[in-house]
Amino acid sequence: MPRLLRTVVAMTVLATLLPVALFGDMENTDAQSAGMPMELNMMGIYLSEQMGLSPLPPDTNEYQSISIPNGFIKDGLFGYSILPIGHLYWKDVGVWETSPLRETINLGGDVGVTIFATREEGAGNVNCDFYFYIMRGTEVLLKLESMDRTIQNGIDNRVDAYGRFPANNDTTIEAGTKLSLMIQARCNGGAIMKFGSTEVPSGFTFASNSLQLQNIFMDREKITVEYKDAFMVPWIELYTELRVDGVIHPNEQMMSQVNSINRTREIIWERDNPPANYEVFISMSYHYAGIYNISEIRTISVHKPHISTLDTMKDILGQAFVYLLLGAFIILGIVLLSRYRKGVWRKRFKELPLHMQELTRHKKKKEWKRSHKQLKKEGRQGKREEKERKKNEDDGEFSLFKRKDRAPSRSEKATSIALTVETAEEIEL
Repeated sequence: MPRLLRTVVAMTVLATLLPVALFGDMENTDAQSAGMPMELNMMGIYLSEQMGLSPLPPDTNEYQSISIPNGFIKDGLFGYSILPIGHLYWKDVGVWETSPLRETINLGGDVGVTIFATREEGAGNVNCDFYFYIMRGTEVLLKLESMDRTIQNGIDNRVDAYGRFPANNDTTIEAGTKLSLMIQARCNGGAIMKFGSTEVPSGFTFASNSLQLQNIFMDREKITVEYKDAFMVPWIELYTELRVDGVIHPNEQMMSQVNSINRTREIIWERDNPPANYEVFISMSYHYAGIYNISEIRTISVHKPHISTLDTMKDILGQAFVYLLLGAFIILGIVLLSRYRKGVWRKRFKELPLHMQELTRHKKKKEWKRSHKQLKKEGRQGKREEKERKKNEDDGEFSLFKRKDRAPSRSEKATSIALTVETAEEIEL
């Protein structure tokens, strides 16, 4: 009986674990592959001058042109030109590419290529096959074809090709890489391909996230829109529309700057925004008419700035600290200047006679100034007399170098001051 019980338990556990072992990985795989595709926005990219690709549509009537080579070659039978037999060969038409992208972008959705080809009038019609390669640098991401197209002479013949990127929109072009379009043709005669004007806007459409609205800010003075652009088109060439509570604001009021912190660009409208709730609508596009635009509507509140009592006290205390610090520096300067002047007068008082040392500070200053003034006066008088003496004496000798009189020392000056004071006292007596 115990043996039978063990057998039943083992079979039950095995029946429970077997489906998990067999189908667990399969369910996991299905769950991982069922990811939601990234939301992308349709856009057009156009063949432009100097074999470039630009997200901006042409805005001129002057077209560019490039030759579609004749692919019919008379190479005879099996490559031997014995018989007048020819074959059609694929010929390169050209490669157009963007500048290196500034941001990584995702590609997805339907792709449509449109070009315009013609024959010179009177040259007859030709039949052509076309291959279009959308490339990441030199790597082919998608190949489209348009077969057995008749290129009539004298008119612009439109040639279309369609395809689709893989699901989930996870095809990427990394920052620093170029998006390219290569065209090949197989024609039984030469033709001309036109591009780069409003009448022949050759290019292709696809979905991407190259242009992204990041955020909208609004305060009392301005409205700021942050956006990213992988193609780095000048902001003045973008289509932009701003409506605040239904009122459109002209683009002439905009200015732009680069936010280096989060690698975005900012478009700023300066306007007066009193505290209230505003409905803000923003629309942006590479196309000057707003085709394939991206847009966002948001309700933004502008609040009255609130200044708390604590903040006010902090400001007052901060200003008081600055004034106190400034006053302390002024007082310190006054004290240092006063000490310096006291030291100077102490040295001057030592030059006075001994019987004057007992006078008050004010009287000592007065006596020193009087004696110093008298000394300077006598010095000037002595210089004038010496000058007159030298002028009047004539010893008949000439010397190139004359010896200058030595200036009196500080002790001699002090003795002279004392004698002057004593002489003055005797005169008073």
